[in-house]
Amino acid sequence: MVDIIIFLIVILMMALALKGSVKHFKGQGSCCTASSPMTGVEAKRLDEVTRRRRLVVTGMHCTHCEDRLRKALDGITGAAVEKIGWKDGIVVLDLNRDVSDDLLRRVVEGEGYNLESIGDL
Repeated sequence: MVDIIIFLIVILMMALALKGSVKHFKGQGSCCTASSPMTGVEAKRLDEVTRRRRLVVTGMHCTHCEDRLRKALDGITGAAVEKIGWKDGIVVLDLNRDVSDDLLRRVVEGEGYNLESIGDL
């Protein structure tokens, strides 16, 4: 009898965990409840833009992911995120100096996302 009760508790816990995971991946989780694309990260702007890059990033699931990646990319000297979208995985990055693809890859992957491609706009 005790085994059955433990088994039912484990099944219930797994169902709740699965429900939370599905909500998160749909952008409806507890970290995904921002009412606007920017929840707390101030947008950085460059005075002069000499180059614009398009990054395709996978692994973002919500606006919290956008904010986290925006903050990391905006931390690069001479770089500012112009547009970022977790649904399509597109990041448009303004630059006013040379920034290597390797540095962009390290920053994106350092935040836990995958950089699929980098191109010029």
